[in-house]
Amino acid sequence: MATVQILKDYGEQMGLKGTELRDFIKEQQDLDREERNRLREEQDKQREHDKIQQDKLDKFRLAQMEREKEKEQREREEQKEQREREKRRRGNSMRKNSMKGTVNFR
Repeated sequence: MATVQILKDYGEQMGLKGTELRDFIKEQQDLDREERNRLREEQDKQREHDKIQQDKLDKFRLAQMEREKEKEQREREEQKEQREREKRRRGNSMRKNSMKGTVNFR
C-alpha cells in the first residue's frame, strides 16, 4: 500500500499534473483498497473453511470417544457376566461335590 506522497511522486515522474495526478492517486488508492478487501475476503473464507474442518474433526473425535466409551462399557459388562458365570459354575461344582457323600433314601 503506497502512501499518498509516494503515489504523487510516481504520478509526477510519469508527467502527470493537476486533475490527472489527482485521478491517478485516487485510482491507485481505489486499487489498493480493492486489493485489501479481496485479501480480507480470502482470509475470511479461509477462516470459515478452517472452522468447518475443525468442527468436523471435533465431531469425529467426539464420536470416536463415544465409541470407545461404549466399547469399554460392553467389555465391563462382559467381564461382569463372565465372573457371574464362573461364580455359578463354582457353586454348582461345590453342590455336586457335597452331594457325593450323601445318601438318598427314597
